[in-house]
Amino acid sequence: MNEYPYLNTVHSPEDVKALPQGELLSLCAEIRRFLVDKVSKRGGHLASNLGVVELTVALHRVFDSPRDRILFDVGHQSYVHKMLTGRTADFDSLRAPGGLSGFPVRRESVHDPFGTGHSSTSLSAALGFARADALRGETRFTVAVVGDGAFTGGMIHEALNNCEGRLHLLIVLNDNEMSISKNIGAFARYFSRIRSTERYQTTKRKTRNLLSKIPLVGKAVTRFIRALKNGIKRQVYRNNYFEALGLAYLGPVDGHDERALERVFREAKSRGGVSVVHVHTKKGMGYARAEEDPTAFHGLSPNGENRQLSFREVAVRTLTLMAKDDEDICAVTAAMGEGTALSRFGETFPDRYFDVGIAEEHALTFSAGLAAAGLKPYFAVYSTFLQRAYDNLVHDVALQGLPVRILVDRAGLAEGDGATHHGIFDVAFASHVPGVSILSPATYGSLAAMLASSGAAKGPLLIRYPKSAEDARVPALFYPKGDYENYGVRALGTREPRAVLLAYGNAVTAALDALLLLGKAGVHAEMILIEALAPYDALAAQVIPMLPEDVPVFFVEEGVRDGGAGMLLGERLHRVFDARGKMLSYHVLGIDGHFAAPRELVSLRAYCGIDGDTVAAFVTETLGMLT
Repeated sequence: MNEYPYLNTVHSPEDVKALPQGELLSLCAEIRRFLVDKVSKRGGHLASNLGVVELTVALHRVFDSPRDRILFDVGHQSYVHKMLTGRTADFDSLRAPGGLSGFPVRRESVHDPFGTGHSSTSLSAALGFARADALRGETRFTVAVVGDGAFTGGMIHEALNNCEGRLHLLIVLNDNEMSISKNIGAFARYFSRIRSTERYQTTKRKTRNLLSKIPLVGKAVTRFIRALKNGIKRQVYRNNYFEALGLAYLGPVDGHDERALERVFREAKSRGGVSVVHVHTKKGMGYARAEEDPTAFHGLSPNGENRQLSFREVAVRTLTLMAKDDEDICAVTAAMGEGTALSRFGETFPDRYFDVGIAEEHALTFSAGLAAAGLKPYFAVYSTFLQRAYDNLVHDVALQGLPVRILVDRAGLAEGDGATHHGIFDVAFASHVPGVSILSPATYGSLAAMLASSGAAKGPLLIRYPKSAEDARVPALFYPKGDYENYGVRALGTREPRAVLLAYGNAVTAALDALLLLGKAGVHAEMILIEALAPYDALAAQVIPMLPEDVPVFFVEEGVRDGGAGMLLGERLHRVFDARGKMLSYHVLGIDGHFAAPRELVSLRAYCGIDGDTVAAFVTETLGMLT
């Protein structure tokens, strides 16, 4: 039986346009069933996509992709767009390395004009497209679909400040009152006030219908009536934010009424210029469980994987316990309270928990202000989002030597989310900032110990940890006595090793796998676990006594090779060995010269050359060359 009779006929936007209006309700229902089925199995973003079904269908019926460009802010709500542009059959590989991306990717389709993965960027890019079209005299449209949560990010307002002139640009404000968690702050309250004026829109439509029945009385009277209506509206409801910026504002409109959406999009298209269409949607629409708890159904793990204890859980539990004894401890998040689990700290200490919205730059400088005032701020942020606050780390935190503690979550490769979410740059860029200390726990116990000692930090401190659970082999092999307070550098020795492996973070698992494979092949190797990276002079001083003479050293890291920890440590080791008149065979295995974005279905770590098999093979080959 054909489970999706309508969806299976859609292979391009032209097929969407060809469907009779009366069949669109059935198409939308099938899209929702398909989403629930595939995302439940493959993992991914569910609630946000369920909320934009009618919206996406209407956009593709009114606009002409790929000639007209449709950009999705963040992009995690682009699944329906992918389905309507010929990629439905690819959903069995959703979020697999080399498979269908969970975000728009330019190389994936001509219907993805711009790659997105971080919030608040789409309007700047859309404005660039619209300006380019204006310079060339082209009349194609660019559409930016922006969630209300993105308006807590500064880039949106920077772009709005430049939305001037006769540009063919449409901004769709997808207002679902949420980002991942519930939106907070002044803009969330502002949009709530706009939503409360829907009665005005109803009155406006009724008035328009009434006026249309009056015989033509001339352009002057028409202009007078329009001016009178606008004057009354301003007096009663006041100009909204967008109109104050000189942008045409339409809405709010029901984001689940496909016919109404088509009507308002066509009106915006006929106007030309820059228009804002305010669409009110519901996250998780059509799937009761997601409607009731959209936060829980924002992102799903494949096949409903059981929730394991994770590094983030240990970090937040430990921090919450510490805060009971230290009233100076406070926690900061940039709209990722649920993603980092920091919201649980907020449940216990609401007065010391600050969610600043999607504004990582502000979050870090705000934390610097807290630290300068004598408090002990802990800013929890995904590694990939910390990249947005690099300048703030340099100028507002490190330059002033302020003890801001940054909990860098999801450090390492993000297999499901792909290149936009790989946490592979933080060690490299933070290592080059003077005064920044970097810790990278490989066990829950050492993470808890690091947090316990972090209250005494005298300068900026990064504690980075992966999304994955603890590798049970690490505490058993490196902390058999449970003395986690002695974290830093620990060796797992063997008699007369032929090679030494060094690793930190997620790469410890690959190194242990390689160690096992080498042992089976008769190659005895030593392994050194590193959990304290920067400052590197101190790290080198600890590592050097553990290195046997004339034995090749192999550094494995799940981060970029160029400028990473391996290179920085290797430079210092070479300096010491040279001073002693000795040679050092030192090799770094890391992510080398690419964004870890394979184009075919592969093992991601194998693709990056940092899985156990590849490491063992490289060590064996190098030893063969050296003998």
